[in-house]
Amino acid sequence: DQVRNSYYIGADGSLRLMLANGMEVALQTEPHLLAGTVNPTVGKRNVTLPIDNGLNLVEWRQRKEQARGQVTVFGRRLRVHNRNLLSLDFDRVTRTEKIYDDHRKFTLRILYDQAGRPSLWSPSSRLNGVNVTYSPGGHIAGIQRGTMSERMEYDQSGRITSRIFADGKSWSYTYLEKSMVLLLHSQRQYIFEFDKNDRLSSVTMPNVARQTLETIRSVGYYRNIYRPPEGNASVIQDFTEDEQLLHTLYLGTGRRVIYKYGKLSKLAEMLYDTTKISFTYDETAGMLKTINLQNEGFTCTIRYRQIGPLIDRQIFRFTEEGMVNARFDYNYDNSFRVTSMQAVINETPLPIDLYRYDDVSGKTEQFGKFGVIYYDINQIITTAVMTHTKHFDAYGRMKEVQYEIFRSLMYWMTVQYDNMGRVVKKELKVGPYANTTRYSYEYDADGQLQTVSINDKPLWRYSYDLNGNLHLLSPGNSARLTPLRYDLRDRITRLGDVQYKMDEDGFLKQRGNDIFEYNSAGLLIKAYNKASGWSVKYRYDGLGRRVSSKTSHGHHLQFFYADLTNPTKVTHLYNHSSSEITSLYYDLQGHLFAMELSSGDEFYIACDNIGTPLAVFSGTGLMIKQILYTAYGEIYMDTNPNFQIIIGYHGGLYDPLTKLIHMGRRDYDVLAGRWTSPDHDMWKHLSSNNIMPFNLYMFKNNNPISNSQDIKCYMTDVNSWLLTFGFQLHNVIPGYPKPDMDAMEPSYELIHTQMKTQEWDNSKSILGVQCEVQKQLKAFVTLERFEQIYSSSIAGCRHIKKNKNFASGGSIFGKGVKFAMKDGRVATDIISVANEDGRRIAAILNNAHYLENLHFTIDGVDTHYFIKQGPSEGDLSILGLSGGRRTLENGVNVTVSQINTVLSGRTRRYTDIQLQYGALCLNTRYGTTLDEEKARILELARQRAVTQAWSREQQRLRDGEEGIRSWTEGEKQQVLNTGRVQGYDGYFVISVEQYPELSDSANNIHFMRQSEMGRR
Repeated sequence: DQVRNSYYIGADGSLRLMLANGMEVALQTEPHLLAGTVNPTVGKRNVTLPIDNGLNLVEWRQRKEQARGQVTVFGRRLRVHNRNLLSLDFDRVTRTEKIYDDHRKFTLRILYDQAGRPSLWSPSSRLNGVNVTYSPGGHIAGIQRGTMSERMEYDQSGRITSRIFADGKSWSYTYLEKSMVLLLHSQRQYIFEFDKNDRLSSVTMPNVARQTLETIRSVGYYRNIYRPPEGNASVIQDFTEDEQLLHTLYLGTGRRVIYKYGKLSKLAEMLYDTTKISFTYDETAGMLKTINLQNEGFTCTIRYRQIGPLIDRQIFRFTEEGMVNARFDYNYDNSFRVTSMQAVINETPLPIDLYRYDDVSGKTEQFGKFGVIYYDINQIITTAVMTHTKHFDAYGRMKEVQYEIFRSLMYWMTVQYDNMGRVVKKELKVGPYANTTRYSYEYDADGQLQTVSINDKPLWRYSYDLNGNLHLLSPGNSARLTPLRYDLRDRITRLGDVQYKMDEDGFLKQRGNDIFEYNSAGLLIKAYNKASGWSVKYRYDGLGRRVSSKTSHGHHLQFFYADLTNPTKVTHLYNHSSSEITSLYYDLQGHLFAMELSSGDEFYIACDNIGTPLAVFSGTGLMIKQILYTAYGEIYMDTNPNFQIIIGYHGGLYDPLTKLIHMGRRDYDVLAGRWTSPDHDMWKHLSSNNIMPFNLYMFKNNNPISNSQDIKCYMTDVNSWLLTFGFQLHNVIPGYPKPDMDAMEPSYELIHTQMKTQEWDNSKSILGVQCEVQKQLKAFVTLERFEQIYSSSIAGCRHIKKNKNFASGGSIFGKGVKFAMKDGRVATDIISVANEDGRRIAAILNNAHYLENLHFTIDGVDTHYFIKQGPSEGDLSILGLSGGRRTLENGVNVTVSQINTVLSGRTRRYTDIQLQYGALCLNTRYGTTLDEEKARILELARQRAVTQAWSREQQRLRDGEEGIRSWTEGEKQQVLNTGRVQGYDGYFVISVEQYPELSDSANNIHFMRQSEMGRR
């Protein structure tokens, strides 16, 4: 069985691909109207799927206008199923491009300068246009949209020296030999250091704490190392050549996740703690079939059924007692859009949700029982009972929301912005007879929220330390300022009288008497408070999404994810206490606006501009719940706490017990106004042309009440404009890039198995023809005439190219040494530039056997093992060392040790040569066999794991936390006094015979008696 994709290339450049999953794509070329047959252009794209009416046709028509024998206008028209969608006409004389809709009504004009760079975007609607000016060196000198603007200045080398914003504040940049200094308006200063390849090597924060980054070349992978300002709690990630993540390791407490890949480089397994997740694919079609998570007794399986690349059924199954299963079925039309969805939860079929779209623009016209009406750039969602209206301003930002139930106005909100795009005023009326409440917001010099006033009375104040940590805040119920304290690593230590404890990896561990347990994948699995007597446990699926929460009070909820285009969005909820199923409905901005219970009850939810629910109304129009929040999300009033809606601040999952908001991968603490764990993905976004103030725990740059999109988006690509006009081309043209709406952070595995499947051919590109196909398919749906010229940090909308590597940590070999491996055997080679030490090391490793999958990180050092046949004397004389230690001139530490042991009456002699350079260590042993060495390394690893597990258990009990198992009082005392309990030993939960990578993981250890082992 093998996955077989076929590619055909015609003489005229046309392409046909037949994918193993049953989908066929044909790209037909035609001579280019201006360049002729020399440069054929793709005119038609046919996509066929094995479903009823499974044919989709998209085509581009070309036209030209001539005057006096010269071409003056070149036009392209986009057609789908023989209907006109858009026309794009480029006038060569005026350098103007005009984009029309299907009725040839003009929507957008783009003016280009003499160098072919866009300088003006001018829409026909009420929207503000965008103006761009360039410096003589070709950099952007200014960008303006209405009252929003930004100016840039550069030095002679073309490096940016300042950015001046619309409010007159500025950032300035200065350059030293290897570093770049960013000075904010408030005089806070960040220093970024880069190596000669422009890769980040360190950042010095405004409080002078320095964090360093390094990439080392290891055996078979690259290793990225992040080192915090103090302590040795490094964070390590290993990547393959083609940027697949293999391993994440936190040295502070030993959290680790291992990723394994199968055929076609697809993610096959994930391992962490006592959890194993396996991904299976259809043998011939290559499509994802199941995702199975096992954690001790708990299993969660997601099963997919597919037609071509489309999922037409997904099933969720759980083995844990008392959990219910679910099934979701989908139907599609010939634009491959979902036309209906049927949910069956706990064997209860829910009403079928139907979806309808406008054939030309792709606008959603109906979902479930809700119809959508568009006029100008405003949107109305409506049924016989309710009308939910959103008005947008000239920047495409939400400016007014009205919610009517039975024609009486239940909720009204207006939003005003300053020239930086920040929310400065909000007016709210919640409930049919309420007065208007006026909120106003003020910001400090760096744009951080400083004061919140209600009806012109300042109620809440905030101030920040140098690193952007909240330093003083007014809590929800009092105007008294509460001080907050942090350590050098920006980990919170106090909030007023409440003591916080973060663990060595930087995850929240304790807040007052509340104790939190995060697993290696960074997900909260348990929280409890012994004093108040509550506890809550969470379960997750194999894509890192929360699927259940269960409290000690008997409150048990299950969460389901039926939306295939937004896989992190909770769409259904099962409440075990009432056996009710709740369906959640979101508006076009992704904000919750309605809920329907399986009993037939309907509820309408009013959200603010960032998706936080403020009020719930019954189907008859009664207000049954109103919630008031501080700007950072703390609830200070809830008129009906017993009526729970699980969606909270910023649209995340709120748990009233923990006061945490779960947003995809991480949790947000509403009391402290910050994330509960650090964001190490941040480092990948920083490069010399994109540096900015940051903090690993900071929430929304300390501007929690504005959408970051509103603050920074200058609309410099055609699709952003079309979206604002209401076009949703991804609903009309299969394969058109979908806008990213989701506020939740998806996990690595979700991105790689779900988001990736939106590509046509998601196998690894190996052949030239695959690259050509990907290029042509992408070009076919591109509306831009020229490549985008903006650097991401300025335009604010574009995606930033992520850096996978940091500053290089140097090589153990130096220059001119080739180190290769075939069938587990090392082959080294040298060329003339290699230095003496490099040659010595190459000679020692040449012909050695590598023990694969048996490399471990010991005390922060990446340690690999080799064995070498034959006597060691020759290699020792190359080193000029028969025992002891020596540092070579290239900085490599060499240690030679000789060991004699007596085995069954015979004396055996082993020699170990250890080569260490920085964070890499290579061990070569002579005089042993492969199996003996394997057994020795595994035993050493097991001892490390068990020792660490006991010392951790001791620490847990010291800190007043629960242990891995419930000990008797006497046993607890033994752990506290001696660090062990007699009669117990540590045993692996996931088999290390099968997964030797886990053989030194303390998180994979359970303590048991010998007698219990027999029963397992």
